Parts: sequence; C-alpha cells; structure tokens
Amino acid sequence: MGWNIVIADDEEPAREELVYLLEQFEDVDKVTPAIGGMDAIKKVKELAPDVLFLDMNMPDLNGLQVAEIIREINPQVKVVFSTAYDQFAVHAFKLRAFHYMLKPYDEEDLAIVFRELRKIRMQNGSGVVVHPSSGMTSVKLALELDEGITYVSPKDIMYISKELKHVQVHLHNKAYNVSYTLVELEQKLEPFGFFRCHKSYLVNLASIVELKTWVNGAYNLRMDGVLRSSIPVSRNYVKMLRLKLEI
Repeated sequence: MGWNIVIADDEEPAREELVYLLEQFEDVDKVTPAIGGMDAIKKVKELAPDVLFLDMNMPDLNGLQVAEIIREINPQVKVVFSTAYDQFAVHAFKLRAFHYMLKPYDEEDLAIVFRELRKIRMQNGSGVVVHPSSGMTSVKLALELDEGITYVSPKDIMYISKELKHVQVHLHNKAYNVSYTLVELEQKLEPFGFFRCHKSYLVNLASIVELKTWVNGAYNLRMDGVLRSSIPVSRNYVKMLRLKLEI
C-alpha cells in the first residue's frame, strides 16, 4: 500500500516543487495539495492521509495551529513541518512532529522521512524489521581492496565518510577507501545501529560520545576513540538522531 499525502502551503511554487519531489518516490500513491491551513484541515478530514507536509507560515492558520487541530481530528497522521526558518523547531517537536524540514527542499531530507515512515509501517504491520541478533554477530562487511578482501565487523566501524566520489570506512586506527556507495553502506549497516547524520556521513550510534552545537542550528559529533573527530550533523537530522540515541 502506497502513501497518501497532503501538502499544505500557500505558495504555489513551493507546493509544486514538493509535489514533484514526492512523486519521484515509487511508494507514493497520491499527493493532494492544500492552499492553506483551513484547506489542509478539510483535506485531512476528507482523505485521511498518512502524511501531512505542513508549512509553518500561512495567512489563515499557521502550521502550529493546524497541527493542534489535526492532532484532535486524526492523531495517526504523521506531520512533517516545512519552513524557511528554524525558530519553530522546538514548538514543532512539542506537538510530536514526525519530522521538520527546512526550505528549499532537499531530496536527501525527503529520503530520510520515507525511510523512517517505512520502518514504522514495517513495525506496525506484517513486515519484519531486521535487528542484530545472536545469528548476526559474526556477519562482517567485506571490503574489496587491491591486496584482497578485508572483513570488518560493523561494531569496529566508527563512521563512514564521502568526499567527492571517494568513500572511506573509518575504524579506530585506520581508514579504508572502498568501492561501495554511501547509500549501499547505509542499507547494509542500518540494522547494526548506523545512522545517516549528513549527506556525506554515516555514523555508528554506539560510538558517539558527544553532540556539540555548531552554527545555524547544526551540530558536530565526537566519536569514541577517534582523535579530532568532528562529524557534521545536518539540522534536519538532529531530532531523529536524538530519538535514536537517547533513552
């Protein structure tokens, strides 16, 4: 079953851009635009969407007001706030926003939203979410190098980085240049507690020891046992990182 989505934004170019981006995802069945807050409430009542992409600044009702009403009408709707400003983030999270995106829209940010949506659907449905178990502890990542194949345990990987077209797997005391793409490694390692915190970084959650504020709402990570490690965390990824990392 594909996703049924409503987009609420009073600016037509922003609506059209988001509609286009969402329609690129194969598991999106329907995208319905709403021209403002009241129209969004009407569309949610009529269509019972899975996800509501909700702009913060609209002339009739702002995003926070709409989210309050939607929570009463249909608390199952996943609300993804979108805005050009990040000062509303705290209020959005208090309303249990599923995600928070900054404009202009980024395909990678949308990909993260859908990865989390699919996980929830798998957990709540008949699908099975794979987690490391006793039968997986011996599984290792194969790194094809010039001198042969090196096998690395996921728990020994601190983080993975991409610079230009080069991807490196970083252990405590060395790094390997690999032929994998970052997306391929993300798919392989996600069941072992890895998280995409930035378009160019994949980190081992178990190796994070510090989250430090940086600039413009972004953060940097310090990794256990890695000297001078400073892994950037994009603003749109901070909330999901903390949800995964903290108890």
